[in-house]
This record gives sequence, structure tokens and C-alpha cells, in this order.
Amino acid sequence: MPSNKATAAAPIVTGVFLAGTAIREIAQNGLEIWTMLALAGGLSAVAVGLGILTGLSGFDSDYDLDGHHDWTTVALGGLALTSIAVGAGIALA
Repeated sequence: MPSNKATAAAPIVTGVFLAGTAIREIAQNGLEIWTMLALAGGLSAVAVGLGILTGLSGFDSDYDLDGHHDWTTVALGGLALTSIAVGAGIALA
């Protein structure tokens, strides 16, 4: 099983590249919907990676005290994937 550092590296690196590209495009061309979606997706990916790296509650698959799953990772991951997919679709259209 990979360590938390190795698991957290992929979303952090991907998020930094995506958010950096979006910020550069915003600076050059102004605000567009696909750049805002790319920025949101990149920041979400970084948040997931940092949550895994720091071991914050909600970024693991364990149950909380009430017996409910923590869905933080799923929610941020879904936001990241949706933002990337919609942003790519708009950019390619």
C-alpha cells in the first residue's frame, strides 16, 4: 500500500499545474467560464491532496463517531473531475 505522501502527490501536482494554467489564462485573456472551472478543479485537487497528506478528518475511508462515512474527498474529487470535464468540453467546443 502506498504511503500518504505518494498518494497525495498526484492530486497536488495535477492541481497546481491546472490552477497555474488557469491563472495564466485569466491574466492574459480575462475571465472566461472554462478558466474559472479549471481554477476550481485545480484548487479542489490541491485540497484533496493536502487533506490526504495532513490526514485531516474527512479525507479517509473510516467511519466517524456517528457511523457515517466522511464524504469530503468524494465531494472535492467530484468537483475537480466535473470542473475539468466541463472546462475541457467548453474549451474544445
